Amino acid sequence: MNYRVLGQTGLRISEIGLGAFPISGMREQPDGSRFGWTGTDDRESIALIHRCEGLGINLIDSAEGYGDGHSEVLTGRALKGRREKWIVATKVQPNRNLKADQPDEAAARQRILEACEGSLKRMRIDVIDVYQLHAIPHEWAMPVVMETLAKLQGEGKVRWHGISTNNREAIDKLRVLGPIHVLQIGYNLLERSADALLRWAEAEDIGTLIRVPLAKGMLTGKYFGEGAESVAENDVRYERFNRPETIDGLSRLPALSFLQTPGRTMAQAALRFVLDHPGVSCTIAGAKNRQQVEENAAVSHLPPLSAEEVERAVPIAETIRTPGWI
Repeated sequence: MNYRVLGQTGLRISEIGLGAFPISGMREQPDGSRFGWTGTDDRESIALIHRCEGLGINLIDSAEGYGDGHSEVLTGRALKGRREKWIVATKVQPNRNLKADQPDEAAARQRILEACEGSLKRMRIDVIDVYQLHAIPHEWAMPVVMETLAKLQGEGKVRWHGISTNNREAIDKLRVLGPIHVLQIGYNLLERSADALLRWAEAEDIGTLIRVPLAKGMLTGKYFGEGAESVAENDVRYERFNRPETIDGLSRLPALSFLQTPGRTMAQAALRFVLDHPGVSCTIAGAKNRQQVEENAAVSHLPPLSAEEVERAVPIAETIRTPGWI
């Protein structure tokens, strides 16, 4: 595994990280039905985290909202006795139960403090290495949110903090109020609008974690072409996969099949495309089993895509639109 420095944090992170949304699995709904990520098993999820460690992956990215905290619970179970080997990133929804037109600074402050304590408890850890806002705070809440993140850092409960967004305007507003150490940015072969943001982050020495590098699975190669798999109705991705624009995009994706070679799968080519960007610190790829993390980790030692491959792939990707997937 190759490692990179996460911007100004100085953290040495594996260039392939583990996205822990899929391991949140299926959750029971109020009506008794089950909804979430299909094809998961808690024991396998813990085993795949341990396998990641063996492969040199040292960053896991979760969130309080992944399976109502179940992803964090499994992360805590898996990291028991090996916490020092991992960089733990998680996320907080700053606007939960707050209204954009009803300022309440005390409630906004309490939201962040209670969420942080909840994440620490679920993961059985004393400090979160990278604590990220999972959404842009309401504008009136921005000052108190940044103040609270600084408070948590000062108390030693958070080492570094940032935000998951591609919105440069929001990032600039928050940076006036305090430092942003890390950005989680949506970027992949199909959605490359964040190119300028990534280059800016590199210039500003802001670490970047790249989400949806496989476009929610569209770039794995499993969902297009002959013998394509389907997404179950109770899977978190079902609605998106059945949008007309997604169906159209899937019909066009076989044109990218040339990226799959004897020594490289389609998914590996997509991850390599992301890692080849100079503004990328780490790409966080989700996984449901050990075989997937082994395939993902191998990308670290694959050569960059050739200029000819990129020149051929980008025009094809330009014809595919996946609005709302970043």
